Amino acid sequence: MYINPIEDKIYKTLNQDRRVNKYFNSKSVGKCMKLIDNYYRLSNEFTMDGWETFYLTIDREIRIGEIAFKIKELTGYDDKTIVDYIYHRIIGQTYNGFVREMKFIKQLNNFYPNLDFRKSLYELDEKYFTDFEVYTKDTLVFGGQIKPISYKYMSKPYQVKAKENHEKQRLDYRERFKVPHLLIYYQDEEIYELQKIKNKIDIILHYNNAQKNTQFKTP
Repeated sequence: MYINPIEDKIYKTLNQDRRVNKYFNSKSVGKCMKLIDNYYRLSNEFTMDGWETFYLTIDREIRIGEIAFKIKELTGYDDKTIVDYIYHRIIGQTYNGFVREMKFIKQLNNFYPNLDFRKSLYELDEKYFTDFEVYTKDTLVFGGQIKPISYKYMSKPYQVKAKENHEKQRLDYRERFKVPHLLIYYQDEEIYELQKIKNKIDIILHYNNAQKNTQFKTP
């Protein structure tokens, strides 16, 4: 996992600066989650060095240099602080977030070894707010999204609007695939309220099995 190389206070200040944030949209730095998903699926070995090499094309290195120059003009921080900030925000956070998702997906799969927990394609996540899907014998059982606990308490107007859109995406998923969708939080590198999540999964599985049995008995 990547460790933030600059002071937390400075990192948070830069993250909250709207003048800075405009340089981190997908047009500027690429769709990072799509890129790391591509790297994950194309590579034989998923590593930090491999991810950096995959991301840092010549064009993106030039773009990072341009972004660093502009942020320095806006904030006055020194070159090293700015470059460290940009690299961690783009490369480090993307990698850490992806690794956490995979860790929690694997952890859940360990509790239910007879199920197949699959990391969703980027396109499915983007459209339906879905990090993973769960199958039994290639039959979809439910989907899910993993978020830090801070997501649950986000309350600024633009954050509330984003969460409302996510809820619509979850509803669209349920209607499109006719299966439940779970929103799972994590805190301090652990699944938040794990037992409640397992209870929800158990209920889904019980309902799914009941439906199968009903269909089997129907003449």
